[in-house]
Amino acid sequence: MTPRQQQIVEAFKRLGSVSAVVKELKLDRRNVQRLLNRVGLDAEERKKHMLDPAIQSGMQAIGTNMVPALAWAKIPPKDGEIGYSLMLKPEAEPPEAVAERIREALEGLLPFEPVLPPENVMADLCAVYPLMDAHIGMLAWGQETGSQDYDLDHAAKDMRHAFAKVLALTPAAEQAVLIIGGDFFHADDGRAETPANRHKLDVDGRFWKVLDVGIAIIAETVERLLMKHSNVLVRVLRGNHDPHSSLTLNFALAERYRNEPRITIEKDPRDLFMMQWGRCAIFAHHGDKGKPQQMALYLSDVCPFWSQTRHRHLLTGHIHHDAAKDVGPLRWESLRAFCPPDAYAAGMGYGGRRALQSITFHKADGLVLRALDPIGRDER
Repeated sequence: MTPRQQQIVEAFKRLGSVSAVVKELKLDRRNVQRLLNRVGLDAEERKKHMLDPAIQSGMQAIGTNMVPALAWAKIPPKDGEIGYSLMLKPEAEPPEAVAERIREALEGLLPFEPVLPPENVMADLCAVYPLMDAHIGMLAWGQETGSQDYDLDHAAKDMRHAFAKVLALTPAAEQAVLIIGGDFFHADDGRAETPANRHKLDVDGRFWKVLDVGIAIIAETVERLLMKHSNVLVRVLRGNHDPHSSLTLNFALAERYRNEPRITIEKDPRDLFMMQWGRCAIFAHHGDKGKPQQMALYLSDVCPFWSQTRHRHLLTGHIHHDAAKDVGPLRWESLRAFCPPDAYAAGMGYGGRRALQSITFHKADGLVLRALDPIGRDER
């Protein structure tokens, strides 16, 4: 080891973080990290150097490399003196060290592997997959709700099964649109309550776990759509349950597919989705901010391609059951929820049958096909 390398190692042992070494010695972060890895100071070893010296001594005394969260130090009495028993708690890890460990953990992740475009797609067709009110992270007991059990495991299995069925029934359209229509996550953060009225929610697992499962299952779904359709557009809409956690999903997907030209993750701060497909205007909203009549008037005013279209459809969720009507030149539909009712909804008489569907639009003829899975579990 050269004198300069020895200086870097000693500086790390003294300062306790890569960021501090970079700042003091005016070095490139990657060069410092490579050196520490090369000399055997991996992430676990670096953590040990940040421990209280007494805890390090105790680890050496009992011959362990396991880093304790807490440690007791016992001093036996000597020559009539009083013995002592102390609990040693390591100092909190500095934020830059936490960020460094997260970066190291993600550094080895493989990027998304592109798949070949499908052959023989129908250029005039667009398949829209509206996923309404999935409420990932919700916990429901069927004996209490009179419906199906629901938790993270059930939600992931239901989504795989439902999309497999709907995909099999949907034509190979050139364009696919996955609309995550709000309330994808049941809770917005670890407090497990609705953001507006602080209504307590039944959740399955810690919020970190819910995010992990939710993002993973949507990424899996996007990649399944990509195997059938030439291009996939994804739009994540805000719901009243997940105004902030929906952003996490949106940005996570955008980062995962930033180098895949066949996948577009639409970033738009508005609560409204608008898309033109030939003579079709396709709109989506969670459905909690206005009545259909108000939405129709608003869309006719803000939509830049309103006058260029004839077949205009607005898709919403929020009320968890089917409803539809023509509002002037606009067809409005509120779609069934993906999730079953929870205890609160069942007690209030809310919640209906579940469903996932695809809606296929032709550039000239408008809505031409619909495929629906009622998300039953009897056949599994």
